[in-house]
Amino acid sequence: MIADPHCHTDSSDGMVTAAQLIDAAVQAHLDLIAVTDHDTMDSVKEAQRRGEAAGIVVVAGEEVTTKWPGQTHILGWFLEKPIQRGMSLEDTVDAIHDQGGLTIVPHPFMPVYFGSIQPDMLRRLIEKHRVDGIEMASTVPIGNRRRQQLQDFYTNNRERLGAAVGGSDCHFGAHDIGQVVTRYEGDFRIAVEKATTVPERVRRAGHAPTGTVLRQQWRAMVDLPLRRLLGQL
Repeated sequence: MIADPHCHTDSSDGMVTAAQLIDAAVQAHLDLIAVTDHDTMDSVKEAQRRGEAAGIVVVAGEEVTTKWPGQTHILGWFLEKPIQRGMSLEDTVDAIHDQGGLTIVPHPFMPVYFGSIQPDMLRRLIEKHRVDGIEMASTVPIGNRRRQQLQDFYTNNRERLGAAVGGSDCHFGAHDIGQVVTRYEGDFRIAVEKATTVPERVRRAGHAPTGTVLRQQWRAMVDLPLRRLLGQL
């Protein structure tokens, strides 16, 4: 079974509708996706409805932004309702677990200050809060040194980090879905809980049209943050 459990729609900074995302998942021959829009679950129900009709399992998820200044991102899978943004990293993990969800660390150790958890932050987190999985393969180019650092960190902390998973962080539908996936057998949630999943890079990065990429960057870096600041979201 093949999953791409890190996908976005135009409910946050993705550039495709829920319908287009499901169409892309079908074309990529995926068995399961997770809709993990930033700080919203507005597209989840439509994606699940369309996924059921198309034979694609859709996990209800969210990519939650934690508090300033780091604004580290945490994925929640199997959620019943949205998680509040702007909480501490620890409180965010607890909030996901409180509603029976799974907590996943996305695109760790990126060479940036915002959005991505860093080694010392992750070490402090797992001292008291076990997570359910971590993206060991993604489309984010972190470089060989950081990739080895991530592998060593996982090897040394496997019991506290849970399953090794992979996801494409899809924002452009057919252009980038299924680049990095999670292989699993049987039920996806059980496979994650038992840490039997296998991350895999399936294909080279696709190339969305330049204009679409620029619009996505504007939406992610300017439009959505400004609307949140103004209380419009």
